[in-house]
Amino acid sequence: MDVFGLAVAAGGDFLCAAAVDAAHELGLYARLADGPATLAELAAAADVVRGQRRLGALCDVLAATGALVRVAPGEARFAAPTSPPPRPVVPRAGWGLLADVIRRDRPLPPEGGALERRYQLHLARAGAAAARELAPLLAGPSLLDLGGGAGAYTAAFLAAHPGATATLVDVHDVLALAAVELAAVRDRVRLVGGDARVAPVGAGHGAVLLSNLLHLHGPSGCAGLCAAAARAVAPGGVVVVKDLRVDEDRGGPLAGLLFALNMAIYTDEGDVHAPFRIRTWLEDAGLVVVEERRLAAAPDAIVLLARRPTAAGSFPRSAGSPGPDLA
Repeated sequence: MDVFGLAVAAGGDFLCAAAVDAAHELGLYARLADGPATLAELAAAADVVRGQRRLGALCDVLAATGALVRVAPGEARFAAPTSPPPRPVVPRAGWGLLADVIRRDRPLPPEGGALERRYQLHLARAGAAAARELAPLLAGPSLLDLGGGAGAYTAAFLAAHPGATATLVDVHDVLALAAVELAAVRDRVRLVGGDARVAPVGAGHGAVLLSNLLHLHGPSGCAGLCAAAARAVAPGGVVVVKDLRVDEDRGGPLAGLLFALNMAIYTDEGDVHAPFRIRTWLEDAGLVVVEERRLAAAPDAIVLLARRPTAAGSFPRSAGSPGPDLA
């Protein structure tokens, strides 16, 4: 995943080249020489039916860069461009193993160790401006930062709200970094290790933040995280989701599609989820989505704000049940 950050910073050329290389290795252009094909047909031709979801992430990137042609907006049906791109030379590591990942339908092992620590610190530094821009939206005396990493958003919240406190949840190795990064405000922060869906975080928080977390999970994991946020926030409190953005038709932006493909390489079920899916998970958790925003500091991100209703008896609800009554 550290490779992804470096490659995007360099303009994403390596990532796009790796995607074209994988398309050649999987025989996509040979199949499309016979005419347009659906994603399912491409998966069958490449003998990667089990890896069809990961292949879809590859095809989204190829279509966004013109290396494939999407037959109609929002459809998983593709054609070859008039002149398919030549096969580039890509090192057989990381993204250079994309075709193998799709064939096996199994992610590459995490890099861990020093690389993971550098990646977490890179995220904290790179996300500082977005965290400062988002902080005023996190009203209330306490913040619950689920999957808070090294603490960039917690730090920004505490700086913007001098009398507030925060609880940050992440895996134990990452919490060690957060303890260092938040040393100056350590008396106002509680660090909790474990799975953000079930960690003992209490209830009644004025704001709950899911920042750059949902893309690590598939639909069931995202639904569980939104439900955990809904349980922890106070009535009338706000739940904020900030994550990478993809358009509803998976046509762009390229940064979000590249990151979705990165998740297909390095995680079991991770993806960059379209806004309507995030809204559904929040609403099924009993929250009311009140606003969608963009951040000047992170133009390829999306921010969704939801509130827990204050009316008694309106929370929580299960998927498919009537919507909550607002006070």
